[in-house]
Amino acid sequence: MDATGPRGGKGRSACDLCRHRKIRCDRNQPACENCHIAGLPCTFSQPVSQHRKSTRQELADTKARVRELETTLLGLKESTKQSHKRLAIPSPGTPSRGSSPASPGPVSQAPLSYLPDTRDFDTALAAFQWHISYCGLGSALSIQRAAFYSLIQEQTGRTFNLDDFAHEVTQSFNSQQLKSTKKVVGIKWPESALVQRCLDYFDRNGLYSIFPVVDVEAVQILLNANVLDRPSNMTRAANRACLVAFAAMITHIHRHERAFAGADPDAYLQAALTLLPEILLEPPDIRTLEAVTILMLYIAPLGRPQAAELLLGIAVQLIYNLGANRIQTPNEIHRTDQRSQHLRALFWHCYAVDKEFSIRKSQPPLINDADCDLDLPTTYAQETSARHFYMKPLSSKELLFPSDLRFSVLKSKIFRLLYSVHSQTLPEARRLQHIRELDQELSDLKLGYPIDCRPEAFATESAPDYLFHDLSIRGVNIHLEYYYCLGKIHGASSSCRIPSPQSWSPLPSSAELCFEAARSSLIYIWRVRQFVNDHTFWLHAQFLLTAVLSVFWYLITVPASSTFTRDLKTLEDISGLLAHLKRPTDDGQTFPPFYLAHAFVEKLISLAQHSRPIVVST
Repeated sequence: MDATGPRGGKGRSACDLCRHRKIRCDRNQPACENCHIAGLPCTFSQPVSQHRKSTRQELADTKARVRELETTLLGLKESTKQSHKRLAIPSPGTPSRGSSPASPGPVSQAPLSYLPDTRDFDTALAAFQWHISYCGLGSALSIQRAAFYSLIQEQTGRTFNLDDFAHEVTQSFNSQQLKSTKKVVGIKWPESALVQRCLDYFDRNGLYSIFPVVDVEAVQILLNANVLDRPSNMTRAANRACLVAFAAMITHIHRHERAFAGADPDAYLQAALTLLPEILLEPPDIRTLEAVTILMLYIAPLGRPQAAELLLGIAVQLIYNLGANRIQTPNEIHRTDQRSQHLRALFWHCYAVDKEFSIRKSQPPLINDADCDLDLPTTYAQETSARHFYMKPLSSKELLFPSDLRFSVLKSKIFRLLYSVHSQTLPEARRLQHIRELDQELSDLKLGYPIDCRPEAFATESAPDYLFHDLSIRGVNIHLEYYYCLGKIHGASSSCRIPSPQSWSPLPSSAELCFEAARSSLIYIWRVRQFVNDHTFWLHAQFLLTAVLSVFWYLITVPASSTFTRDLKTLEDISGLLAHLKRPTDDGQTFPPFYLAHAFVEKLISLAQHSRPIVVST
């Protein structure tokens, strides 16, 4: 019997995709496992007739087909030119091999950018004002902000207003004729070869351990099926968006790798964002969740996380629809085990971002813990060692995530027990009990780290330099998360008001711990200053600005403190770091967030120098 013909009187033994890839097909209905993972239709084409044409006939048919394609191409070019004349837009270039069918060419300049770009001064100022509202200053018309202004007036004899500051710093920036050019980002579709390099790099270096955002095997199946080169109506938008967003993320994070030279991650992400309307109208699957999660993780650290919050809302709905919030039961079929574990990894990515937004803004989270299984992934590394903090080889078989997931669970408890509307109605004694219990839980978490990796080993002026040599960005995140949580726990005792200088809070030790957490954060940031650049600033801006305001608050309320001079020096060190970072580059460009942060810290230092000790008459 001919090998390509039917076997046993039935149809072909493999579907079109499996036959093309020369792999085993399980022939499951309505789709085999490989097609199910790839999200592609599982088709069984009729066997091709075995009657072969002569070589002369085949050559004639080929020439006729070439002439037909040339005629069609000329017609398309003429039609495109006429269309562009009617629309008064320039004609795009010739599409490259990797261009998506959804794009008229490899690059098209978008009139509006989907991505926030804080290299522009006005955008940076808006981002700075958004962040500062959630660092202890409150929103523009809040009682909290009014009380803060009043306290400054009372303690320094000076007035301070954030709107006036914004006006002054804008005038100063303009008067110095500093440059801040917003990057023009078009829409570009990566070639399949680039996505393949990204996947190989991701798999080879075990990056799934930190960012478990795609199923490597499933993405490989999509690439083998040439999803990016197919017409848009022949594959799901989520499949294409997943591949394009993944390429954007990898080429952005690892932009210095030679394999990604010439890549344009922002343009790739904008291309993926154009697919969002189609994605939302498709039946959701795991590729949909992967695409939306990558888009969220890419946009969140760009300084204006409002768009990331909207994407998070979509991702959370997908999580519930796909059942990622629950651990699958043992009686489910075996072939979904890997899929289930990957879904849970995506759940934890979204859970961590959700709890970060919640505690940062003191607003209810989107994910309700009562609706979720909060058992950490079976491959999550709960037994900590130096590899959690330093640059060590990664393994996809061990999940680490960008920070310790246990902080995310703790943040959820901090909000629910100390900052939720219900918690504000509790008796003071119960709130103090919650503060002590959460403090103990945080302390237990820290004690699980190796002694020489604990935060206090780094957050000192005398810590040896060798401790910081191979420190990873994940290690930095863990240390800053610890101090941030410590400050949020003990800051809750006075979360609804600015206390008077005579009485910080009903629990004096909480005031001291809150201040120590802020001071340690600033010392730590100064010690890891080599990590601070225009790509990481917004990752740590919340830690920095919250700590700056907390130390300033302590300086003006307790100006007679024995630590006043040292604490003022800590602020001056941060100011010096920002002054160094804000210096124009060789081409005269200034990164506005550094300029704004420096001006803000300098303003607070000036106010603190005018703080007045309370004179007690005898």
